Amino acid sequence: MPLICAWIIALLLALPALQERSYFMPTSTVVRIASMAARYEGYDSEARGTYLDELRARDGKEPLPGYSSIGLYKDGHLIRSYSIRIATGDVIDANECKIFRYPGLERFRKETMKRFGTRELTLGELASEVGCDKLEVVADPIRGQNWK
Repeated sequence: MPLICAWIIALLLALPALQERSYFMPTSTVVRIASMAARYEGYDSEARGTYLDELRARDGKEPLPGYSSIGLYKDGHLIRSYSIRIATGDVIDANECKIFRYPGLERFRKETMKRFGTRELTLGELASEVGCDKLEVVADPIRGQNWK
């Protein structure tokens, strides 16, 4: 009998460690980071006919669990999506299989991991999460306008 009690107590003590931790990122931060990414790419998210808007699946949920996704639109057409991994701050375009590693985004990513106490994921882990075979790393800012 004491052995069974010891197992039950050990299981109950381990239970909080087995639960998935949830993280929160304010919408204002998501918009700020998406705007920063757009500027690095040469887009002006404040130009006439251009706006950022949250991306949602048909059921109203985030398209990628654990991410906050926002789209950059020009004249009503989606021209870029930014999915921000809430636990680590990685910024990914899952449609194009690109991960953005611009200087300001890298600072944000490191600050986010430090604040949440999370670890860096490999490109393979991130690619798998967003449904890509691999991710293209984009790190060099574009100068000037980038209206396709």
